[in-house]
Amino acid sequence: MTSALEKYYATNYSQCNLEYNFLASWKGVAYPSHIIQLISLPFQILAFYVIIFKTPISMKNVKTSLLINHLFCALLDLFLCTVCTVYFFLPMYGMFFVGVLSWFEVPNGVQLLIVWLSMTFAAASYVYVFESRNSTLVQNKFRMTQRRTRVIFYSLFLIPCLLAVFVGKVIPEDQDAAKLFALIEYPCPTREFFTSEVLILFADKTIIEGVVRFFPFGCAYISSFFLFQVATLIYYICIAPSNTTSRDTQQKQKVFLICILLQTSIPLFLGMCPIMLTFMAFLTGHYYQEMANLTFCSLGLHGMAESIAIVTVHRPYRKAINQMITDLKKRKSSIRVSPISVHGTSNSVTRG
Repeated sequence: MTSALEKYYATNYSQCNLEYNFLASWKGVAYPSHIIQLISLPFQILAFYVIIFKTPISMKNVKTSLLINHLFCALLDLFLCTVCTVYFFLPMYGMFFVGVLSWFEVPNGVQLLIVWLSMTFAAASYVYVFESRNSTLVQNKFRMTQRRTRVIFYSLFLIPCLLAVFVGKVIPEDQDAAKLFALIEYPCPTREFFTSEVLILFADKTIIEGVVRFFPFGCAYISSFFLFQVATLIYYICIAPSNTTSRDTQQKQKVFLICILLQTSIPLFLGMCPIMLTFMAFLTGHYYQEMANLTFCSLGLHGMAESIAIVTVHRPYRKAINQMITDLKKRKSSIRVSPISVHGTSNSVTRG
């Protein structure tokens, strides 16, 4: 800490009378996130296995999109829970990281870029799930049959990545002055603000107001790509199906549509709701550090929810899991029976 921060910590901060709270501390986001990753890992591996080896021929045209979606969701979970675990000060637009990369003193800016890219590509993979399915419908007038069209579409979607470079340019170079500015806006943060290498993203009221106003627009912009593909798929499967498609095929298409809607909506709902609730609490002046920590912990649950959704909503994957469980039970029972049969045989031989 600089002399100005030390003075503030010794005088002004002592009047805050903040009691230690595990959930508000760095441990409150680091430890639960690491535990979540350990619990999620088996489900993620299982989802990889069933997609690669148990996808039936009827789902072959969506196998690649499901695998890509699961890959980026698993990577996002890995970065948020283990590699670049985030401790975020929302009222002060500051952060530091408590993941594995922080042990190697990787700069906060680099870790921020990694998290941002992982979130962007995970969001794009959800769009790709529906877009790839749309492209298989011959009657769909909006399907993308040319590589050029698909490149333009996803380039427009990835505009937030370009904005990340712009955000890097407005990050204050004088971080000590930025921290003092942040303390004026929020005078009583947790002690981690003084004991950790915090990165302040914004220290200008004009920029902060612009970010607050842009946030809903950015969410709407990203959501529009996803909603367009979903709406198009619903229209051409449920409202205006092809006349050349049999009723049996149409019914299978509707069932699969419901499955991918459930598969994608469950993890998206789990991830987006805490973010929106925390942001609304911040705008209304009812923000607490515990809320930010719980938000990032809930984001870490996204990968596990996505993995469980994959292996449960799709019937072929459920059957594969049930068969694996049945085979495992048979192996256990055979192991228990075989020593008895061998013992019985040896006794009969002895008596003979």
